[in-house]
Amino acid sequence: MEQKNENEFLKLKNYSSFLFDLGLNVSLFQDKDIEVEQVKIKEKFTNIKDIDNHIKEWQIKNDFQLILRNKNISSKNILLISEKNSFINLDQPRIKSELLEKMFLSIGQNIDDFFIINIDIEKLIDNHINKIKEILELYFTILNPKIFIDMYSDDINNNLLDVDNLNLNFDYIKIPSISNIMKNQSLKREAWIQLKLLKAKLNES
Repeated sequence: MEQKNENEFLKLKNYSSFLFDLGLNVSLFQDKDIEVEQVKIKEKFTNIKDIDNHIKEWQIKNDFQLILRNKNISSKNILLISEKNSFINLDQPRIKSELLEKMFLSIGQNIDDFFIINIDIEKLIDNHINKIKEILELYFTILNPKIFIDMYSDDINNNLLDVDNLNLNFDYIKIPSISNIMKNQSLKREAWIQLKLLKAKLNES
């Protein structure tokens, strides 16, 4: 029983830390306060620009750039990757990833037409995982995607997104990440199979 209470306290503490990062206040010991703050989160982020702006402010404040985004804010097809500086957040210029672009051009798609979220894998530390999960869930909930293309690296041992618990109806496609393909060329075949599946899903919609 003592261990269970300790675990519950740690969960509550982690959640409170996330709320604090969002600029909200929460008491560790009052359930009602937590429920109120959960409502405030939903009210604060009503569209994609709200989330993008919050991330931009958070990263400027902490002097790092961990979550990178392209300029697309409306596509219903989310591409989640984990590459170093492949895209620069919001209004800054994009640094191209040639292989990534070629992969999508091979099925007649321009990657700019996807809603891209890039986690800079070189800067990712365990302390950031929970916050990234919360932010990704916000993106998915507001965007309500039709297709989720999972291209984040196997080097991230934590599941960044619990797809089954989102209660959203979308097609899930797992494609090997660029960094994994670079380390293991045999993954190109698997990537091509999944890209063809993606093309078929896009044609359906």
